[in-house]
Amino acid sequence: MRHEPPPLAETIESILHEQEPNFLRLYLNPHVAQVGLCLDRYARSTWADGRDGEDYQSFLANGIEEAISGALKLLRCNRARPDARSTALVLDPADRLAGFASTELTGGGRVEFLPDVRVLGGKLEGIAAAMGATRIDPLVLVASNDRLFDEHAAAIGRIITRDAPRVITCVDRAALDAVRADPGRLPGLLVPDVIVFDESFVDHAVPFGAFTARQSLFAVWNRPGKGTFHSTTFQPNTISARHFLACLGKAEPEFVGRHASELRVVRDDVWGRGEAFRRHYNPSLFRLIRAAGFETADVRASGSFVVVGGQPVYDVVGGVACSMRGHNPPNYLDETMSPALPAGADLEAELSGRLRHLTGLGRLLPAASGGGAVEGALKLALTAQHPRRHVLALKAGFGGKTLFALTGTANPKYKEGIGPLYPEVHYVDPFAPDACAQIDALMDTHEFAVVQLELIQSVGGVRAIPESVIRHLDEGRRRRGYLLLVDEVQTGMYRTGPFVRSRAIGLTPDLLLLGKGTSDLMFPFALTLYSDAVADRLDARAPTVVAALKGRFDHEQGYRTVVNLLRLGERIDLTRQVDETAELFRAGLVECVSSSRHVREVRAFGLLIGIELDVSRVPRRWLGRRLAAFVLLAMLRHPRFPVLAGFCQYEPNVLKITPPLDARPDDVRAACRTIAEVVSTPLWKLLAAGLGGLILRSPIRKKGTYEHADDPAAELAAR
Repeated sequence: MRHEPPPLAETIESILHEQEPNFLRLYLNPHVAQVGLCLDRYARSTWADGRDGEDYQSFLANGIEEAISGALKLLRCNRARPDARSTALVLDPADRLAGFASTELTGGGRVEFLPDVRVLGGKLEGIAAAMGATRIDPLVLVASNDRLFDEHAAAIGRIITRDAPRVITCVDRAALDAVRADPGRLPGLLVPDVIVFDESFVDHAVPFGAFTARQSLFAVWNRPGKGTFHSTTFQPNTISARHFLACLGKAEPEFVGRHASELRVVRDDVWGRGEAFRRHYNPSLFRLIRAAGFETADVRASGSFVVVGGQPVYDVVGGVACSMRGHNPPNYLDETMSPALPAGADLEAELSGRLRHLTGLGRLLPAASGGGAVEGALKLALTAQHPRRHVLALKAGFGGKTLFALTGTANPKYKEGIGPLYPEVHYVDPFAPDACAQIDALMDTHEFAVVQLELIQSVGGVRAIPESVIRHLDEGRRRRGYLLLVDEVQTGMYRTGPFVRSRAIGLTPDLLLLGKGTSDLMFPFALTLYSDAVADRLDARAPTVVAALKGRFDHEQGYRTVVNLLRLGERIDLTRQVDETAELFRAGLVECVSSSRHVREVRAFGLLIGIELDVSRVPRRWLGRRLAAFVLLAMLRHPRFPVLAGFCQYEPNVLKITPPLDARPDDVRAACRTIAEVVSTPLWKLLAAGLGGLILRSPIRKKGTYEHADDPAAELAAR
């Protein structure tokens, strides 16, 4: 019997009422740990292969595409020979992955996005031809509740016999039920190396996907330095994990009852929660949570603060630029579920109209993450520009870590062992004295389809691209015919003051990305905006591509969240508010430079701020990339006003500050004092504080003195 899905409003209301952290990576999240445990039990009970003693570990994603991309990366990292070439054959009878690896063009032809990945849909005709002389590995079965796999069992058997491929099985809830009910069918007979779970496990109400494999496969990512090799925007989060569990309780009460005692231990016992999180989700992240002192069940989040064991900590990370108005905005549910917001086509029409006014672009393609928005934009650009294939991206740029988003990610460390990737991409250092000449030389050699850039490279050290390079690229697209793709995932949504930075400098790109702040720190969502001219080309070349991509991420709650934020931004003049708060931060952090010889530079663009530590002198040079970790730990342990800050992935010596856009003046001043004191601390004290955290179980275990409230808990509850 079909179960009634739990309403998303109940999940959101629970998070708000309990002030539970949502996009806080340092949170020892019980729901994430429970999801990992459940996926382990699903795998063990469905495909028994005699290795029941080995744990299954899961990676949470924002949908089936991200999950399959991660599963392919994981298996490529586990190849016996890293340079071995093979073709991943994806059998997709329900056509769920249209546009994942390639797009078919009107009149014939195809635009390929992922080399060595072949997707067969529909009736699965052509399996024999897909074999060819190329080895098939892995074999991906996108299981559906029909008999097509059984009808093609002989052809699939020949692939298994000839190539012995590793197997990825993707299931929705109906397909999983079918395999469990009839394990003699093909998806049950082939024991998968990786299992992918899709959005049906959350009734398609929130972005969700996961891939699950035995820990022996995950070992390559559990090593030091690899813990975020396939991290994605927004994951892990509370809303998706919590809704998964709510849906599980409705759909499979017997399964929940069978594992009720284990689930209670994860929920109620911190040690049991940590064990499940470490074993079934992410041991690297678990170690980081322990080192930061967040290994406790007593964690709450509201507004600008996270309260850990009764100690308020000022959060200037905010999910890395996701925070518009802090954690758990108290009116979020009433605002986004309000009858004042239209539904369906009217809601999309309002969003399109508002964004056209704010950015100059009114065509929308939804995504569930920043990386997903990058992939969507590149797919639209390459399809619209066919037969042009070349992409120009900037060094130190960051597009994401999924297979196709890596096209715009220049850093080679995220690409080790997972090739081949999109081949026709070229990188130029925008800070080189001859950057424009290098660009021209490439343009003279190749016909480029699209140029991808961030106006401020946030992951790359919070550095603004030189205006001369931006103007050169803008002028060149008119002469050379390429599209300009501007990534404002971290600079948009008022983060640097104006709604988008591109509009403020007089630039209207052909494609523009929004993310992070689009979530309101509550609902994972992102957007690709594109011009009418691009839309016309897509209609002529591949009229179904937008609908295929849109259908996977068309969450009404995402649209509602963004429309509500745009209305709010207009009502309170958010640009002015951000400018005023940014000036407070700028003035306060100037003291860091004047009072400390350990800071090289403060780079502030609205409320996207980087503080570059000086690691050129001995003895700080000996610590190198580790210096920032000691500084961040010292900020967390500050006796009067603890601060949670971050760092830039490409340049760990650059501290990164992305506070809520409605930060209060007193909190800003106190945070600046904490930062100034810590960066001026003698090295031996920093080392002592950091090493002490390795010895003490919880460095934030002693309630400190909050500068602006006699009762911090009451102050937090009142906000």
